[in-house]
Amino acid sequence: MEFNRTKKESSNDKAFRLTLWVLSILSVIFALVNIPKQGNISEIRQETRNTVKQIKVARQQAQSNSPLFATNNFNLTDQEKTATDRLSQGLQTTFGGLKTENDFKTQKSKIQSLMGKKFANFFVVYNPETSYLKNNEVHVYFNNVKDIHHARVFAYTQYEVKKGTGSEPLSIAFNFDYDLTTQKVNSYKLVTFSTSDVLKNEGSNQ
Repeated sequence: MEFNRTKKESSNDKAFRLTLWVLSILSVIFALVNIPKQGNISEIRQETRNTVKQIKVARQQAQSNSPLFATNNFNLTDQEKTATDRLSQGLQTTFGGLKTENDFKTQKSKIQSLMGKKFANFFVVYNPETSYLKNNEVHVYFNNVKDIHHARVFAYTQYEVKKGTGSEPLSIAFNFDYDLTTQKVNSYKLVTFSTSDVLKNEGSNQ
């Protein structure tokens, strides 16, 4: 009985060792198959270098566009004030300052230089049914400027048009993408347009 048990254990040991050898061989084969080829390694290294270069360029661009970049010699406060004056003048002229057909013709180029061609072409269109009386107020707000070529600006203006024998207050608001280095509007987006009924509910300064 003792001999048979020893013989049985010996057989189990052999089976266990055989299993280990098989697993070891399979592991080596798997590792060899999955070793990257030299060409793949070169491609990976090149992609890594390209990525590093792109990150470096993006960082340099972000720095050069930042108003805090030392070599910019850029006075953010002064440029924001200039932009505020230009946008305010453009909105005051467009909404409330154009009272006659001749005004629309003579002031369009001025508004275009202040607000951009797309803005002027869309809003400086003579409509005899809409007679502007005056512009009541303009507010211009800059978001935290991180890119001096694409500053984000919110602007709001309230004005009056003739309605019957009286007047009707209206308001309009925009988001502007503004280049502070050239003092030009890159693009604009209409945010809200409010009629007199809306202004009564929201509260009007008039």
